[in-house]
Amino acid sequence: MSSLAAKVRETERRPALTAEGLLRRRAREIPHAPALADPPSRDVLRPSRSFCYRDADAAVDALAAHFSQLGLTPGDLIAMQLPNRVEQPLAMLAAWRAGLTVCALPMLWRHLEIAKVVGALKPKALIGVDAFADESPLQSLCEIAAEASIPLVLGFGAELPITVTPLDAALDAKIAAVLNPAPQGGAPLLVTFTARAGVSFVPVFHAECELLAQGAMTVMALKLDRSDVILNPYPLTAPTGLALGLMPWLISGCTLLQHQPFDAAAFEEQLIEGGATVTALPSAVIAGLQSDGALDDSRSRLKRLGRVWSPAELAEGPSPEVAEPDFDVFPLGDLVSLVRPRQAGADPTLLPLGKVHVTGLDGHKALFLETTLGSASDCGEAREIRVRGPICPRGSATDEALAADAQGFIGTGLCALAFGETGGALKLMRGSELRAHGGFTIATGDLDDIYRSFSGFLDAACFVLPDPIMGDRLLAAVVPKPGRLISIEALHRFLRHRGVASYKHPEQLITVDAIPRDEAGRVLRDQLAQAA
Repeated sequence: MSSLAAKVRETERRPALTAEGLLRRRAREIPHAPALADPPSRDVLRPSRSFCYRDADAAVDALAAHFSQLGLTPGDLIAMQLPNRVEQPLAMLAAWRAGLTVCALPMLWRHLEIAKVVGALKPKALIGVDAFADESPLQSLCEIAAEASIPLVLGFGAELPITVTPLDAALDAKIAAVLNPAPQGGAPLLVTFTARAGVSFVPVFHAECELLAQGAMTVMALKLDRSDVILNPYPLTAPTGLALGLMPWLISGCTLLQHQPFDAAAFEEQLIEGGATVTALPSAVIAGLQSDGALDDSRSRLKRLGRVWSPAELAEGPSPEVAEPDFDVFPLGDLVSLVRPRQAGADPTLLPLGKVHVTGLDGHKALFLETTLGSASDCGEAREIRVRGPICPRGSATDEALAADAQGFIGTGLCALAFGETGGALKLMRGSELRAHGGFTIATGDLDDIYRSFSGFLDAACFVLPDPIMGDRLLAAVVPKPGRLISIEALHRFLRHRGVASYKHPEQLITVDAIPRDEAGRVLRDQLAQAA
């Protein structure tokens, strides 16, 4: 047999590269190397956890075996609502090791959003935590499970409802793991969510090869290796967290520090005490860290600082920066994240048009993404950005909002103009129906309907103002019923009662005589923003 034929035969026998398989490999190669750690701000009842690769792999084994013992079988879909702590990546990897598909529910979602998704996708189990931000997410999951006839609710925490099966013992590998080899299949590994005009919740199905390619892009672009420590402030429920955290961690064999957002003191402690070498943040947060002196601290090991751009910032153009980032991250319609090193003199707000390659340490160039302009959009002469490539979902045959065209491109919901003398770049333009707020894509028309259902309003509409941290700030224009006094507090109480996620609550109300609309009945949101 020739050497080439032998290599082909060996490749056929070799197991396919998988996310959980990478963890298994690291556990063999570097068993005692630090792998994963919590933020330092956890409460006294549940101190921060940290894992070496051997212990992380054992925890994943135990959790995966526990899932199987509970009756979950390969191909089943389970929904997880977990904060950005060690439970999230370990539970995901355990589900994949057991052959399950994970539906990732953002922590900011509430009853309304979760119930809609659960009703549509019908998961076999729900997983959550007992406490988060002074709330009890598991209690809400139990209510949703009862409504949807889902028999299995699993949870992490010390104070679980009586109907919830605990998982902490498995996480600490105190449950014996008897696990068959991880099944290989064509089922999607992960389901995340986006929105499109007129559609509140659009599921995005990610195959394993696409998620691994997203991680490989980051590893190659940032030249990551085992000596690195990634500080990830983005949850693994959207492409930014997957591109900055989970997959680069597994591919490079480095250390991953999980950070739950909204805790600046904990972030600075992790940055310094955790020895972080890589992180990425919105520009306003970078400016705050610079102002606090955290980026200039002599103890800092930070080597690569990235700026995560919102669509609003890209549309507004270059802005002054306190600290010059080493790389940029561009979330594209909740589908993928483009990660690329900062080039001196280049306008970072321009996106590439055409094929996007990344060069590795060995000089090898790999194609990860291709962009093109599609059909007309809702922002004048601009057209929709469409994408395809190894990091991109393949599109949906059943969901028109994410259907792939004949060339395999799928729409991002973002609109842009070709820019430059050769037209080789994209300049993002602000649409009116889709907005980015706090890392979520929001269909403003959906919020119109929710706000309008408040009993004190004759009419209502959502509009936004740009914000350097949140992307867009949500406001509401309302036409009150005659003689009715209105208040933002009353609207917020109504939205909480309906179980609407807090990030969809408007920050301010403005009263108008009528909501401006065009001849087709579309809200003229720019007019409302100018009035505000």
